[in-house]
Amino acid sequence: MSIDTIFEIGFLLTIVFLSYWWRVLFRRVVALRRSKKIFIGFGNDEELHRSIRCHANFVENVPIAMILPVILYFHDLVMFSFAAGLLLAIGRYVHSEALKKTSEPQGRRRLGMRMTVYSHYVSIAGVIFYICLLYTSDAADE
Repeated sequence: MSIDTIFEIGFLLTIVFLSYWWRVLFRRVVALRRSKKIFIGFGNDEELHRSIRCHANFVENVPIAMILPVILYFHDLVMFSFAAGLLLAIGRYVHSEALKKTSEPQGRRRLGMRMTVYSHYVSIAGVIFYICLLYTSDAADE
């Protein structure tokens, strides 16, 4: 099995994990709404409010953060896709687990956000690398 195949499988597994984690966060909100009988808003309930924000924060960050890794994936730069996807998946997990706690461990929440931002940096580096490849292949053709 080649290293590219391993990176490709890893990237696809990060997509599976992110889909699974979205569902976990969604189900937490639904379960809390049912148990507390709060069907609109958060009713000044801190636990429900945090659960809603965990899910919303995930939904606000993950789709935009996955655009570049998917583009890179389809241009055979799976190493960048995998690294960005892995940082994003771990970052979103760490962030949401820290945010859901009322005694929020600030360091972990910040770490989760940092990892999300780093995933953007890896994606941008991949795009720059791809542009360099295009430039050098055009220069070689002349």
